[in-house]
Amino acid sequence: MTEEGRLPTGAEIRAWAYSGDDEPEQDWDILIAWPENLPVLLEVIPDQACPLRARETLLSSLYCMVGHAQAKEDFRETAEVAAQSGDAWLETWARRVREILDHPEAFNREDWCGLPGYATKPTG
Repeated sequence: MTEEGRLPTGAEIRAWAYSGDDEPEQDWDILIAWPENLPVLLEVIPDQACPLRARETLLSSLYCMVGHAQAKEDFRETAEVAAQSGDAWLETWARRVREILDHPEAFNREDWCGLPGYATKPTG
């Protein structure tokens, strides 16, 4: 789907998400876990018209993005937007982001990037 070394665009991510196809590349959720993709992730994850499997992959990517980020504070504004989304998955993600921003010592990378992890408990 993408040329080697090039990150997928928002349009490519969106097209895949609604296609119902399997992930186009191995570790797709990690490949798209970049802050540049936050807008498309926040748009598609709550969309019930998008196939559940794709929404779950995108949610995993969202968690992975935070889990690997050095500067967690960079997600404060995005968490505020997600908290107002009206979507239980995004609201839970936002609450979890705020928790680690307020209590950095509580951060556990396995919760954010591991299996099972937060992405497998999207409303927990």
